[in-house]
Amino acid sequence: MKFGAGLAGERVSLPLEVTVRDNGSGVPTDLLPSIFDPFVTTKVRGTGLGLALVAKIVGDHGGVIECDSVPGRTIFRVLLPQSRAGEI
Repeated sequence: MKFGAGLAGERVSLPLEVTVRDNGSGVPTDLLPSIFDPFVTTKVRGTGLGLALVAKIVGDHGGVIECDSVPGRTIFRVLLPQSRAGEI
């Protein structure tokens, strides 16, 4: 599953990669397509805003967030572009 916001028709190099892995039970298969949507949660008292907010921040910075999950191995990968000279 991927989520990203890019400029239409423009290819962007995403050289910075941040990866978070865990060995928990994984993301349920039926939930995987919507984990970056607001209010999606598996927690009884959760709000489901965490991953939606992360996806928005990453997208606002021209990046992409991906999730690959099977029981015992979940990987979230954040790919971000290099800043242009003079931008901070």
